[in-house]
Amino acid sequence: MTPQKLLAKIRQVFPAADPADIQRQLDEYAGQERLRVQLAIVKLTDEDKRVSPRHYVDAARKDYRDVLALAEFPQQMRPDWFTLSVTERAKVTKADRQQYARWLAR
Repeated sequence: MTPQKLLAKIRQVFPAADPADIQRQLDEYAGQERLRVQLAIVKLTDEDKRVSPRHYVDAARKDYRDVLALAEFPQQMRPDWFTLSVTERAKVTKADRQQYARWLAR
């Protein structure tokens, strides 16, 4: 992931907004894995347009891993994850990777 890819996703997800304003909001998160977390915030905001990036920035400040998990591994966060068979877990893991890769590529 590069800052240029993040900026491209910002422009794609927030076409009517000033990219610099969105970047300023994202820059309020300055913790671990900053670029990865900022991209996750953009993805989560893309999936739920009712929520502003600031909502996920605040969540990342509390525990950045929660934001990463929701963005990158949504199906693995299911309540029934631990009841799935090893085969089913492998399918879910693969599906999560594929959905994230598709989102990045679009």
